[in-house]
Amino acid sequence: MVVKNEYKNIIIPNPTKPVFIVTTDDGTSKVLNDVGEEIFTEYNNVEAIEIEGTITELPYEKSVLKYEENGKYGLIDYAGNAITGAIYDELSSVKYKEGEILAKRNGKYGVINNKGKELIDFEYDEIEADKYYTDNGYSKSGYIVKTTTDDGYRYGYISSNWKTVLDTEYTSIGRILEIESNDIYLIAARNGQYGVLRNQNVIIDFAYQSIAYNKDAELFKVERSGQFGVLDIEGNNVLDVIYKTINFNGEYIFAQTYTEDIYFNKNGEKLENAYTAMIKVPDLNYNITVNNENLYGIIDEAGNEKVKNEYLYIEYAFEDYFVAYKSGEGLGVIDKNGNVCIDFKYDVLSKIGEHNLLKGVDMENNVTDVFSGNMQMVISLANASLDIKQDYIEIYNEEKTSYITPNGEVKTAKDIFKNNILFAVCKDGKWGFEDKEENEKVQCTYDYVTEFNRFGFAGVKKDGLWGVIDEEGNIVCECKFNFESEGEIIKPEFLGKYYKTYSENNVIYYSDETEEM
Repeated sequence: MVVKNEYKNIIIPNPTKPVFIVTTDDGTSKVLNDVGEEIFTEYNNVEAIEIEGTITELPYEKSVLKYEENGKYGLIDYAGNAITGAIYDELSSVKYKEGEILAKRNGKYGVINNKGKELIDFEYDEIEADKYYTDNGYSKSGYIVKTTTDDGYRYGYISSNWKTVLDTEYTSIGRILEIESNDIYLIAARNGQYGVLRNQNVIIDFAYQSIAYNKDAELFKVERSGQFGVLDIEGNNVLDVIYKTINFNGEYIFAQTYTEDIYFNKNGEKLENAYTAMIKVPDLNYNITVNNENLYGIIDEAGNEKVKNEYLYIEYAFEDYFVAYKSGEGLGVIDKNGNVCIDFKYDVLSKIGEHNLLKGVDMENNVTDVFSGNMQMVISLANASLDIKQDYIEIYNEEKTSYITPNGEVKTAKDIFKNNILFAVCKDGKWGFEDKEENEKVQCTYDYVTEFNRFGFAGVKKDGLWGVIDEEGNIVCECKFNFESEGEIIKPEFLGKYYKTYSENNVIYYSDETEEM
């Protein structure tokens, strides 16, 4: 025990640092180290800086804390060294931008980093990240800044490397997040008219009442005087602004005049067909089609019919396979040529996460079937629950647990948890644990158990209540926790006598409270 159970709240801003911000019952707070000593006593009201918009178990700045002095705020590091003086009116994180601090000084906002260096000048009434996301997270996200003028709010734009791209002269600015590019594409408004800029260059003039970007077609829909047209990403005209409505179906454009409905390809060339919708399949040169009876089929890029329009629904799964719904029968799978690969009998049939696996659910019989990437059934389990992990799928009921790799191989717990000493086993409807040689080490007397987690603890269930054992089979906590959820198999995770749960703002913590979850 590092910090005793005597505080109203404890915050661990950085799990690698022995710094614990505790709050007592009277609402006062202090900072303790890992031997219970109070630290940072030379600073007042030391607080963690909460971050927003990033995926993390502990959403706080990992390198800095803030403190207060005479109503002003400054930064310190986790060793207690002052990074800045208490010179700021406010300090908070820049949403989506860990390591950057939104600071207010003399009534204006700027941005500093976790070393105290000024990144954006203190001259704005509001600063927010534009939410642009790549494989590197939000590192390329820039900033939309706002000032107040006699004519109202005006907006500008600052790049991710803190260079001014647009001065604060626009009535609105939004980044086009769907365009993945080193260039910055912005839809902005000026004098009541919208245009598009690439970095500082205007590529679509400020001449439209609205502009919207479509990612699939990589085209802009523009509006002027209640009529619509289409421009490409360079600002070139694709369709004149003469249509009553325009919608995108994949890479295709559906346009309506007052007398006819017309389909165009993304180059603005008119298509002659009898379909009311066409949806481009992302990984194949095929299109899912919908006819005027709202029935689905498939054509190739040349327009040749590969699957007749006879299904109530078709959705692309992966590789050459499509999930289809057949009237009166249910969901099944066909390939790109219409061959049936999985019979039409399921109420639910869907891809499992990002893996090339399918899950089929027969609700009437409460059976779940899992299919590999070549549409072979690899497992069928009644009353099953399914959890998606990074490297495998776990499918289980109260009598059996199996693990399926992304390539559709069925594995055991011994294959998956190679470092474990004991493994869950079920005999005659009761659960216990055995070693790698299948020697029973914990008798099969439990109603249900979990596998041992990375901390070396497993949950055990008896008479509806959960307890904990360690890897030696010793009882760490008697069965006393109730985690029941109607129709769902619960697998709690334990750290000693504490179970894993979540706070209201979705922060993970561990508790030993015994009230029903």
